[in-house]
This record gives sequence, C-alpha cells and structure tokens, in this order.
Amino acid sequence: MKTELNTVFTREELEEYFASYVGMEGGNPDAPVWFCDSSPHPRAESLVAPLVPLAQPSAWDTAYRHKHRDHMERWQSHQKIARIMAAARAHFFHLSLGERDWKHYFDHHLYAPHGAEFKLSLFPLPARLINQTPWSKAFRGQPELVPKQRYLELCRDGQRFAFIDRIRRLWKPKVVVCLGERHADDFMQAFGLGHVRGADHILQPADLPKTLRVLEHDGTTWIICPALAGAAGLTSDVLLDAMGQYIAGWLGPGDFPALCSGADVC
Repeated sequence: MKTELNTVFTREELEEYFASYVGMEGGNPDAPVWFCDSSPHPRAESLVAPLVPLAQPSAWDTAYRHKHRDHMERWQSHQKIARIMAAARAHFFHLSLGERDWKHYFDHHLYAPHGAEFKLSLFPLPARLINQTPWSKAFRGQPELVPKQRYLELCRDGQRFAFIDRIRRLWKPKVVVCLGERHADDFMQAFGLGHVRGADHILQPADLPKTLRVLEHDGTTWIICPALAGAAGLTSDVLLDAMGQYIAGWLGPGDFPALCSGADVC
C-alpha cells in the first residue's frame, strides 16, 4: 500500500472516499446473503491521489476472473465462503453435496454480478499491508491515518460505518454473516444494532461446537461467527458445510441463480 508522494489527504477527502464501496470484494448487493469481514485482503486498492470513491460495487465477472486466474487458488477465505454457499444451496434444494461442488461455485458463481452473495468489509484499508510494512511507515505524513487508532476511529465515528448501515437498509439482505467474533462490537456499531437483543446458537456438527451470535432487526438476520482462520475458527469442511446448512433456513427458491458456467449470465 503506497500513498502518492507529497499528497496529504484531508479528513474530508478520506471521509468521502471511505463512504463508498472501496475495500469491498463486492458481488451482488441485492443478494440474500452478505458476508462481512473486518478488513479487505492486502491486495486491495492502493491509497493514491486523487481519491475516487467507488460509487458502484465491483463483482467477480468474467474479466475479473481472467485477470486473477493465476492467484485465485490461493484465496482460502473466499474458497471457504464458496463452500458455505454451495452447502446452503445443496441443503435448500435437498441435493447431495459433492466434494468438488464448492470448487465449481468458487470458479463460476462466487461474488458474481447477479449471484447469491455480496462481500463487504467494515474497514476500507487492509489490516495487514503487503510485505508486512508497518502501518506507521506506510502512512507516514498522513495525520488522519496515523496512529492506526485514529484511522479506526475515523471509520467508526465518521462516514464509513454510516455508509455500511445505509446500504444495508437500502438492500435489506436476508442474512449478514459477520466473520470474526472479536470484531463483534464493530459489527454492532456499523449496522446500528446497539439496541438489538441477540441469542446464541450452537453450531455442532462432528467437530467441536462453535457459538454463533444471532440478531434480527428490520428484516435482516445477523450471524456473528468465528473467523475463517485460526485454531478457534470455522476452518473444517464439516463446520463450513454446517454453516451453509444453517443459513439456508433463511433462504427461498429464488435466492440462488441457475448454476450455469458463465458468471456474467447466472
């Protein structure tokens, strides 16, 4: 992540930039299922002048998949989301889940322009920078971004979290899967859930049980779950399949596009 030399971004410029779809994988915002992570992958957009807000969400269309075809096999967290969605679809339609079904879903349907899911991030800049560059070094000379806590507070109290709440109210997804319970307070704040009482659901297939926090408000259900990595995360195929089966309970017949081979037309 590099900033353009001699360019100091003002708070107003950053607020306008962050209050957009920047730092989000995208997909179909009208989809029934949203996945929300705390921050994007390190390969996300660089912070360079002039800052241009992303007014429309991106998606994994044919051009995107062709451009990144040599790297996608290493994107493990997205592959796990594809497994969750493939399992949800199989459960809903009472189909057997083949061992490679998730791969087909990942290769052709995940985050497609008219697909069944949308991927967003609470914070617009990667938490881990390319080459492990320290935050203070990467953004030296940017008073609104250094120290990092100032950047986080800018997003929480400024327009980033307000934008997330606004697009949720606009699109009203059926389910928002929030990845990483250690970010629960930020999920609650970003989606305006401070007054909503939740309940715990225990996800316990063959693996050790995992606790999900479930909240319902304004036609949307939020599921705050463990991250998709780490010893305590949703990392096994059994847990991912169980998660897909669980969220299938909120979905309907028209929520999954026909699984053809072209993401642009599915």
